[in-house]
Amino acid sequence: MRPRHEMIQLGEREWLVRPLTLRQVQEIEPILMAGDRDSKGSVAAAVCIVEIALRRDHAEAADALADIEATAPEIAAAMAAVLRLGGFIEVCSEDGAERGDIYLGEA
Repeated sequence: MRPRHEMIQLGEREWLVRPLTLRQVQEIEPILMAGDRDSKGSVAAAVCIVEIALRRDHAEAADALADIEATAPEIAAAMAAVLRLGGFIEVCSEDGAERGDIYLGEA
């Protein structure tokens, strides 16, 4: 199933983000693979992934992303939304209630 747009929220800001382009998916994949090798995620990687997604339609927000007041759970939720939009996380149901695992390097 093709992902639908998602609302990403960090602090008091929110943006509507469309499904990712292949270029965006290619930019995100190495970040995920590096995190997979380290076996730990990082806030810096999550911010980078969200920035890639915002850059297409919200360039000013992408440039100022590091200055937004937000919590670690908020950036984790935003990153998860981006990963769903890129097909890295499978959405099992029509309403998105069930989420699957992260898929890396599978083609």
